Amino acid sequence: MQKSLSNELYVLNGGIGKNICFTSCLANLNSVNIMSSWPKIFLHHPNVNFCYNFNLTPLIDTRDFFNKFSKVLFIEAYDENFFTTKIHIVNNYRHLLKQTNLEHPYNEIYFSQDEENTLKPILSKLENYILVQFVGSDEHELDTDFEGSRSIRKDHAQSIIDIINFDLKINVLNVFSKRNLFKNTCDIDQDLTYRNYAHLLKYAKGFVAIDSCLNHMSANRFCNTKGVVLWNDHHANYRFNYSKNINMTTETPNVMRFDKNQVIDNFTKTLRENVDVRS
Repeated sequence: MQKSLSNELYVLNGGIGKNICFTSCLANLNSVNIMSSWPKIFLHHPNVNFCYNFNLTPLIDTRDFFNKFSKVLFIEAYDENFFTTKIHIVNNYRHLLKQTNLEHPYNEIYFSQDEENTLKPILSKLENYILVQFVGSDEHELDTDFEGSRSIRKDHAQSIIDIINFDLKINVLNVFSKRNLFKNTCDIDQDLTYRNYAHLLKYAKGFVAIDSCLNHMSANRFCNTKGVVLWNDHHANYRFNYSKNINMTTETPNVMRFDKNQVIDNFTKTLRENVDVRS
């Protein structure tokens, strides 16, 4: 039986990671409308009627638009409950919508058959590959080695890439926004979107990432790929991690310092686990 359309609008702010986390709530909603800065995250989700591009400013009169909906909900995960309790961000979204907590938080990103078909030539170019993401929103910064940074030093990142590429003989696809900062990574002669990266992760042999979008993409309930995630703080680790992965917290408080050999050892563990899951 076809679901009736909802006339509710959920307005989400924040980065791609927060928007991915909200998708965990959608299974319990009924054909809702979304407004997001990352509308493509919600493509093809069976419980989303339409996703509008986030374009709100106090200088624009939005009353006529919003009054066309029966209910408009502005959703902010970083609320009083988030800051005064110990809760994963996925479960705080669920708390806001009065949904039950998940013991193992997950997200939901759907891909169409057309997207599967479009991905096939990319997969044939990449062959044996993993994804890495070592720099987040500070990608444009010359220096990523400072207190509070989620990114690791670029020379350390390059050394991990080189070991995976040359020693383990695995192709490395770097997740980036504007500019690929690293050598010895895959060049497939076409621009990839963040939706492409989320889709490619489903078929990758593994991944190594920081606290950024690739971490949240790995928790898509349709993706079995496990990986290693690097954190600059135990508190952030708890609130944003996913237990399927190996989560490593920095050895130097609030500064991203890791033994590359330990990172590689943990990565090879996830490689074996990914093979076991798919065999």
